[in-house]
Amino acid sequence: MPFLGKDWRGPGEAWIRSFDEYTDEWIPHCFVKTGKSKEFVGCTSMSEAFHRLDLARAVRDIRRFNYICKVVQILVQEKIKNLSATARRNLLSIIQAIVIQSVENDFHISTARSLVSDFGTGLEGHLYGSPKLVSKQMGTVEDMLEIIAERCPRTLADSDEESTTFMDLPREILSQILRKLPDHTSLLESAKAHEVFNAIIEGEAQVWKSLCHFHFTQEQIACHWNNNKHSWRHTFFELKKYYGLREFYADLIHLCCHCKALFWKDHGHPCVSNDAPSVRVTPHQFIDMLLFM
Repeated sequence: MPFLGKDWRGPGEAWIRSFDEYTDEWIPHCFVKTGKSKEFVGCTSMSEAFHRLDLARAVRDIRRFNYICKVVQILVQEKIKNLSATARRNLLSIIQAIVIQSVENDFHISTARSLVSDFGTGLEGHLYGSPKLVSKQMGTVEDMLEIIAERCPRTLADSDEESTTFMDLPREILSQILRKLPDHTSLLESAKAHEVFNAIIEGEAQVWKSLCHFHFTQEQIACHWNNNKHSWRHTFFELKKYYGLREFYADLIHLCCHCKALFWKDHGHPCVSNDAPSVRVTPHQFIDMLLFM
């Protein structure tokens, strides 16, 4: 009887060559339970979901970095008491990967430091499983904070005299770049980095105006904008207090409506249907799904 699948050697669509045989190319994904049936073959725990979605290695992809950091931030600040010892150990592995990626590439250092500190704070004053395990994890937290503190950031003084640096760009170009930053935290951190950035952020209203139009609708801005009394910076923080910030990620996890699989949008997943629709899963929704597995 002929094999009617997409590949005569097996059910996979893509194959990679090894030294002695062909093997399936692994695509990060996991199936989740959405019904009440007890007959289910798929992901049944948060630790398994972390592994199957490859979150620890996914931080190397700049498109997925912010999404994973948001997931970790919610877990360490709000849900750490709900995690099992295994889930907490896997969470710490993801935080370690974030720290290594941040230190090696010299970016998002403040984010990495905040995640490590929040994880350590969550362990203090509470007994989560074995005291020996908690003590070991606290030691890992201290080691990561030490690594972050000992990093050597690259500065303008390290550049060659003949090379063109970022600060050699015209002020107008620097202003345009600052307008592309996605949130107020990035702006305020940039202002601390150099006096030119600080002058642009503090002196040019267009930077904060662009941020307002990125996160809020025209109707929301019209309700709070007063040209005579408040600046665009004050308006932004006023809008943030009322409506919250828009969540935007270059790549995020989706849920397939056909096979109920969680997968990264840019990587896809093995599915029987070629054109099955999917819905985006925000970090809060992702965590809620994992906690109630």
